[in-house]
Amino acid sequence: MTLERHADRYAEGGGHVLFLALLLVGLAQTMAGTAPIAVGGKAAVFVGVAVVAGWYAYGAIAKARGDLRVSPAVWVSILTALWVMLAFLCPAFVWIAFVLAMLCWHFLRAPASVIAELVIAGTSIGATLLHNPSVAVGGIIGPTIGIATAVAVTGIYHRISQMVDERDALVDDLITTRELLAQKERQAGVLAERERLGGEIHDGTGQSLASIILLLRSATSPDTSEDQREVQVQTALDTAQAALTESRRFLLGLDAPTFAPAQLTEAVEAHAVRATELGVPAEVQVHGTAVALGTDTANALLRAAQEALTNAVKHSRATQVRVTITYLPDEVHLDVVDNGIGLDPSRPSNSGRSGFGLRAMKNRVSEAGGSVSIEFSDGGGTTVHAQLPIGSAA
Repeated sequence: MTLERHADRYAEGGGHVLFLALLLVGLAQTMAGTAPIAVGGKAAVFVGVAVVAGWYAYGAIAKARGDLRVSPAVWVSILTALWVMLAFLCPAFVWIAFVLAMLCWHFLRAPASVIAELVIAGTSIGATLLHNPSVAVGGIIGPTIGIATAVAVTGIYHRISQMVDERDALVDDLITTRELLAQKERQAGVLAERERLGGEIHDGTGQSLASIILLLRSATSPDTSEDQREVQVQTALDTAQAALTESRRFLLGLDAPTFAPAQLTEAVEAHAVRATELGVPAEVQVHGTAVALGTDTANALLRAAQEALTNAVKHSRATQVRVTITYLPDEVHLDVVDNGIGLDPSRPSNSGRSGFGLRAMKNRVSEAGGSVSIEFSDGGGTTVHAQLPIGSAA
């Protein structure tokens, strides 16, 4: 009758109190001489009460400690047998049948539980009739109803206990599921942040370092004129200074700068000038009326132009690049067209590239609410097209 939940322990404690109380009431009636005794007198009753109380206390204490040397079914069966002898010895102990009926229904399985209930009911009626043959019909119906009530209460208790167990299992499953979801969300957040940081580093410092390498490589080439070398070295220094400034801003957690329309055009033109200095002439054209763009839109537009120009210089073998920014009433379009060999990922020269820059470009434009398409033809160059909505300026 011991379960781990506190409510079950309270119910078990109530059962102990009720059993001992009924046992003491019967003993008090016997000692007072108000209850008949079959044989042996008060001494026999006292010994019987001591044996029943001792066996009950042993089972209750040992079960609570977890060191009961017999099974609960054996314990309750012996307790019932001892009670049967005590009840026939003196009818003052008949009322203990109510507690015994609950114990037997709890610990015994059918058909043993049904047999035990019949024995308890028969003992209650038989002991009553043995000592008081003139008892009315109520003396028979009363114990029967009491035992049936005890069985019903125990059945209800079992059902409630089962429902509580099912609820606890469901709560445990929900907690486990919530922890798994939280872990997956944390992992997804880490991956998203890693992707974001990778994109920021690639588009910022990474692009600057790649440009510096190309500038210095060109400056150290014997085919480069002295004047051009000075320009390229100075451009490499300027690029390194800009990369350092951007890295510091990034480490300090500052937001990316916002651009007015003219500043955005100037920033794109600066990347075009860098591409030109690296040997790939690039020009920038603006169509429509330039308007202020939201921070995410402006940064996505700038990074897309930067990535496309870098790819044209590093991979496409292009000799010319044209960048076009077109402002429409609700959208802004960016087109970067080169005349290189294209970006076909199946081509061996391209298959070794990670494609991180293009993926970061697409993710950044997508987060700003736009889309990116890349068209290429073998020997016909590459066209990078980005389309973004014009929202309110941040």
